[in-house]
Amino acid sequence: MFCFVGLALSAAGQQNDDGKLSVDLYGFIRNEIFIDSYKGLDAANELFYVVPLYVGQDDNGADINEQYSSNLSAIASRLGVKVAGPEIFGAKTSGTIEFDFGGIVKTEPTLFRIRHANMVFNWEKSRLVVGQTWHPFWGGGAFPSVAGLNTGAPFQAFNRSPQIRYDLLAGDWTVSGAAVYENQYTSKCFDAGNYSSPTQAQRNGVMPELVWSAEYKKAGFTVGAGAQIKRLKPRMTVTGSAGKFKAEEFLASTGFMGYLKHASDRFTITAKGYYGQNMTHLTLLGGYGVATRNEATGEETYTNYNNYTTLLNLVYGRKWQAGLMLGYGENLGTDAALYDDGSGTGIVTGLLPNVQDMARVAPNVALNVSKFRLVVEYEMTTANYGTGTFDFSDGLYADKHRATNHRFIAMMMYFF
Repeated sequence: MFCFVGLALSAAGQQNDDGKLSVDLYGFIRNEIFIDSYKGLDAANELFYVVPLYVGQDDNGADINEQYSSNLSAIASRLGVKVAGPEIFGAKTSGTIEFDFGGIVKTEPTLFRIRHANMVFNWEKSRLVVGQTWHPFWGGGAFPSVAGLNTGAPFQAFNRSPQIRYDLLAGDWTVSGAAVYENQYTSKCFDAGNYSSPTQAQRNGVMPELVWSAEYKKAGFTVGAGAQIKRLKPRMTVTGSAGKFKAEEFLASTGFMGYLKHASDRFTITAKGYYGQNMTHLTLLGGYGVATRNEATGEETYTNYNNYTTLLNLVYGRKWQAGLMLGYGENLGTDAALYDDGSGTGIVTGLLPNVQDMARVAPNVALNVSKFRLVVEYEMTTANYGTGTFDFSDGLYADKHRATNHRFIAMMMYFF
């Protein structure tokens, strides 16, 4: 890492013999301290908080994960390098490589990791992006301004993935098509023990995730929409009374998004929504389950859960800013009835498909002075977990148990 930084520093601002190469460093030092009232589904030493995680009650009826915790951390600090290069194939070329210390799994939360690594070919009316960058469902410049590292997830899609994206630039319009593969943010599978990595479910589905999107920008307004389709292979093998066999079944799912943003001199409003199936690779709750099963061969078919989320973000001010994010999401159940394996809850997987609905309220106050930003925020996230009788017709529950986290966070950033 230090060799990389040293080389980048020595190259920064230099040019090649043709005068067409420049290298610039950027990034920030970020420290944040927080207090939580409820243990959650999280990452990066709990800096990235998704939802409160209900695991049950003790014999006295106390909620086990209703536990205060706190931390101070700088692992979200970031370093990036931007390169502007010569003209190739008639296009202006550039590249970005960016790192932070956020880790790749919960057991390695301080690992130096790659965030972005991509090259860009810019023509007059089109653009080609190859490499790892934000998933198209991130939504360009229309995402919430909050203190938390989650940036609004799981109400806002959060995913950086390797991809090939082609943008058509027509005046105020950008129309895009992308082929996206999974890396750190992955789809779930039933057969994790037989897979060499978490991305195998998508890779064994053969085709990349296909995403189409369009965005219009003019006079402070940004409007965008998108659609995606992906294909997984949930298992490598299946087992029934007649033996063990190679699995042949795949699962396809679709998703949609839309957003609206208006930014003036002092006031910004962003509204956004997602609806779709099995969008867990986007850090959106949901999943899928087994719909039918052949008892002799073990052969299965699958059905998706349908989920939606919405958010509204308001920000006012420049040096001093006041902000508010509101989010709501709901589990609409499965497309088809689930197979009853006798367990009482069906065979399902995903990112908390037992959450029936969730909500968030997050007001904050920020101070911006030159290269310095300080944000103080209260974030309340609540989730209703399904309890009681499981309904195999739609994968939902008869009763609910509410889990709520109150997070107080102060975040300080120094940009360079």
